[in-house]
Amino acid sequence: MKKLLYVLLAIVLVIVVGIGALLALVDPNQFKPLLSEQVKKATGRDLVINGDISWRFFPSIGFSLGETEFKNPQGFAEADLVKLGSAELSVSVMPLFSQHLEIGSISLNDARVFIQTRKDGVSNLDGLGEQAAVEGTVTENTNSEPVTQLPVESEATQPWTISLAGVEVMNASAELRDDKAGTATTIDSLNFKLDTFSPGEWTQANFDITGKNAELSFTAKGDSQLLIATDYKGGELKALNLTASAKDSINNIESLTLGVDHLKVGDWANITFTAKGQIPDLAFDASGATRFKISTDYNMAELDKLTLSSDLKGSTLPRPEMKVGLNADATYDVAKGLATLSRFETSIDELLLDGKGSFKSATIPVIRFDVNSDNIDLDAFLGTASSASNKDTGSVPSAGGETSTVSKSEEPDLSALKTLDIAGTVTLKKLKVANARVSDVLVDMKVQKGVLNLQRFNAKLYGGSVSANATVDANGKLPKYQVTKHIKGVDVHALLKDVAQNETLAGTGNIDVKLSGTGLAEKRIRENVAGSIAINFADGAIYGVNIPEMIREAKATLKGKKAEYVKEEKKTDFSALKATFKIGKSVASSTNIHLASPLLRIDGKGNTNLVSERLDFIISTSVVASSKGQGGKDIDDIADLTVPVNVKGDWTKPTFALDLKELFKQNNELEEKAKKEIDRGLEKLLGDKSKDDNIKNAADKLLKGLFN
Repeated sequence: MKKLLYVLLAIVLVIVVGIGALLALVDPNQFKPLLSEQVKKATGRDLVINGDISWRFFPSIGFSLGETEFKNPQGFAEADLVKLGSAELSVSVMPLFSQHLEIGSISLNDARVFIQTRKDGVSNLDGLGEQAAVEGTVTENTNSEPVTQLPVESEATQPWTISLAGVEVMNASAELRDDKAGTATTIDSLNFKLDTFSPGEWTQANFDITGKNAELSFTAKGDSQLLIATDYKGGELKALNLTASAKDSINNIESLTLGVDHLKVGDWANITFTAKGQIPDLAFDASGATRFKISTDYNMAELDKLTLSSDLKGSTLPRPEMKVGLNADATYDVAKGLATLSRFETSIDELLLDGKGSFKSATIPVIRFDVNSDNIDLDAFLGTASSASNKDTGSVPSAGGETSTVSKSEEPDLSALKTLDIAGTVTLKKLKVANARVSDVLVDMKVQKGVLNLQRFNAKLYGGSVSANATVDANGKLPKYQVTKHIKGVDVHALLKDVAQNETLAGTGNIDVKLSGTGLAEKRIRENVAGSIAINFADGAIYGVNIPEMIREAKATLKGKKAEYVKEEKKTDFSALKATFKIGKSVASSTNIHLASPLLRIDGKGNTNLVSERLDFIISTSVVASSKGQGGKDIDDIADLTVPVNVKGDWTKPTFALDLKELFKQNNELEEKAKKEIDRGLEKLLGDKSKDDNIKNAADKLLKGLFN
């Protein structure tokens, strides 16, 4: 036994003396040229070790490395691809005999990485590893000896285990620069620390980073607990906390936080987040929470009960201040690139919407939606209800109360129509917009290949209904449009009063519209629109003009008397009003305006200029039956009298006047009656002198002036 002990002591002594002799007689720095040579062969790049290399053998095998540089080729902004201030690594010796790899602390200090792509597209990463690949090929082709296969490890072999005392990266930096794309990201400082690590056991990790992307400076820091499975096939995070901020000359993300309680593949994780800051003309303060799960095959991500609340302020908003809320469930299929909102409920102040939708990532994104709401009052939301009675002057109020001039010749930007594939349905129980009140709104629309197609618009409108379809094609130099609309059984008076603040017309109306044109700027629409508008109103009235009263005026004029006026409402009742307007070259014209009532028949023609909004119509009115007229006045003795009325002015202030010249031209027999009345009047006034030729000639000239 003593001899055996002496033998073991001798062996240990030899090993200790050997290691001591190695440390004393062999300088590891003499291997620098060899290391540089091997790196050169493998990568084609220079490795320069400026610092010392030192090692130790017991109780752990380890080394420390001083300042080291891995060089770039010529022609790049920095000389080094990677530069290292110092590094340390050690491995314990004794655990190796138990097939346990126990790594000491890994430490990297003052590391820097510089990656550049020049304007000519050449990167300092190009060519790395090509030397080794070439040599490997040559060796493979020239080595004719058979390859000896290593024995396969048997199932009984004890598996290796690994533990790590820790990792620490201090004051690292990096720069990713793309001169061709004109982008640059810089990491000024990166610190990372991982505590004692062993598979199957929780460990603590934390980091902090500062950097800059273009003009945007950013900072972030976080900590979490980490667990790697013993078979290295999975991992978990818990108590994850992340905070970040970013700022440039126009954006300021004051704070961004993310918290996760426990993240494991296949299980639900509770997540909270906040964001506060300001981007151009918009300040936001948002917070939210959700449950998150990713499938075990990493192909499906789910968000459950996502809630978001955000306070917004800014001049670009419809209101100076707004509160936005969201509640939704969502999934994302990685393989299909498909994000689905299976349910969402959103609120924008008092506006409430719900529905579902989807987004598929593609060269042209595919969006589908189904949106519903019980009540939307856009006038109240936009603050336009109080100013609805004001005529549009071409200026619109901004959210801050200021006015900005809107060019009537400026085309809307429809370029987005070429980059989207959208289709969906909107259902609204009540809607108020531009002071018009509609209900049971159903809209089907799609956007595809630069064309907006309103396939269906149905709604109930002021006791009637409206249906429409339209297309807008944005593929040409100017957009092209087509609109077809059918309005049936609508209370025209209530509609005009609410929408146009105009009460000149009443009745139950049917309107058919078919229009097309090029250009969507207001000026181009008025200049280029073409098509037709057919109206058919029943049981109504025209306000602002009392045609029976004008007939009595015409009757009195023919008799050389003044009409006896009785204060009556200025309106003309009708049982039917029909007209068809042809539209083209900035003009809407009609030759078949027709109004019928038990007393009157009115026919008209004329036109209106769509640019200047001037009116030029002549309306011919006939008394078609002996009756007590509107207002109870007896006009039996002028049955079948045709009275022409000129309609002038503009759309907001039309004027109505009796056309005396046309009146007399259309009624020659009345000219004779008027001549007799004038002769009788002259005889009463002048007696026998009325037969004087000069007086007769003067009377004839006066009469001809009235008739011509």
